[in-house]
Amino acid sequence: MATILAISSQVAYGRVGLSAYRFILERLGHEVICIPTVNYLTHAGLGRIVGTSVSGDTLADMGAELISLRLEEKIDYVISGYFKTLEQAQSFKWLITQLKSKNPSIKYCCDPIIGDAPKGIYIDIEVAEYIKDVLVPMADMVSPNNFEAQYLGALNNQQILLKSVFEDGHYKNIYSENGDLVSQTFRHLPRHLSGAGDLINALFIGYKLNGLSNLQAIEKSTLFLSRLAEYTVEHECDQLPTIENQEYL
Repeated sequence: MATILAISSQVAYGRVGLSAYRFILERLGHEVICIPTVNYLTHAGLGRIVGTSVSGDTLADMGAELISLRLEEKIDYVISGYFKTLEQAQSFKWLITQLKSKNPSIKYCCDPIIGDAPKGIYIDIEVAEYIKDVLVPMADMVSPNNFEAQYLGALNNQQILLKSVFEDGHYKNIYSENGDLVSQTFRHLPRHLSGAGDLINALFIGYKLNGLSNLQAIEKSTLFLSRLAEYTVEHECDQLPTIENQEYL
């Protein structure tokens, strides 16, 4: 069992952000510490955004308390996702720096939640630029979608998980480690799945922490998400049916 610190959005209803991370990673046998950047009733795909954003100071205070409890001694992996404000991203930068200085074995995955096609960038541009210029270079692994990968430009990280790439007439998830590539194609269905990027990130990391090879992890992650997509279309679900299909993990 590994311990993962996840920092992203939290919704009361819906399976995006921390709600996606926690269920999958715990179901795969890991402990998850969740720190929210926002607390919303649900995400924009389901309804009106109602809730609050966590201040950068509060995020920093939570990080400082986490360190005072010496939790960095048990943390194996850190995942960052959605940041609402520049102050949040800056507080996280301080936290990940502190954690790695105290426990250099901690690995960090930056999921650069910046935008998607055809909508484009959907966060404040100053936050997007900070993620690109500061957080991405700090990460051991980066997991952008195709739009975000183009925005970020050349990536020098040793580990890159490219999500939903259209290449050679097929949709693929591609993982690169030190230049070695593995990939898994999937059938694209005409249905937007909110939280799919969060989900495959959690799946891939969880499987890797369980000892699966890169190829096994990308295959199992993609196949499970494909199963959810088919189930969503068949049953007209309004959110990712992860609980309904957990037996296929």
